[in-house]
Amino acid sequence: MTRLIATLFLILACSSCHSHSQTASPEAAFKPYTSCNLPNGPAVVETAPLEAGVTTRMVQTIKGQVPIRMIDGRRVMFAYPGEDFYANVKVESLPAESWNEERIALGDNFDYLLASGDDSRNYRLSPQLNGFSIQGQDRTKREGGVLGFYLLFENATHTVVTIYFLNQEPPLRFKTMEEYAALRDRFLNSYTTCIRKGLLGQ
Repeated sequence: MTRLIATLFLILACSSCHSHSQTASPEAAFKPYTSCNLPNGPAVVETAPLEAGVTTRMVQTIKGQVPIRMIDGRRVMFAYPGEDFYANVKVESLPAESWNEERIALGDNFDYLLASGDDSRNYRLSPQLNGFSIQGQDRTKREGGVLGFYLLFENATHTVVTIYFLNQEPPLRFKTMEEYAALRDRFLNSYTTCIRKGLLGQ
């Protein structure tokens, strides 16, 4: 990270998500990710689409750089009232035909960043959270601009969500890594719960 800045029931319940995502307007397809009102915050304070003409981004792996093709995407910024940005969330829709390969490449990039920095994998994190495959890593100390890097995959709609948990100076809502971890876990659970309800049309 120093180099950057669920179950079967859920699968069956969301069996129509993919076909819906192919026919819905771009804004409707991303609405579950961009319109969440989370209990006790933080709130969505800014959204933006991919830059016009951008259809590929490169990720670094131990084998070199790998292209990730994107159909569309959104950046979603979260913040608590009167505070700096809390989380920078990238939501990207990937092509169905290359989903498996690009999911592997993104996982390889996650492992590369983990191995090349001074971060620690979140071993307490369940590999499945509200229907998302998820993995994460965090800084061991409260320093730098990014404290946590989390990668989520939604297989039914071929969507990848990358969450960067941001540091804040001066410290406001959290001052220690233990306080950061508590807020992080609450956000991950609340946000993925909200997205899942949106995808299921609830």
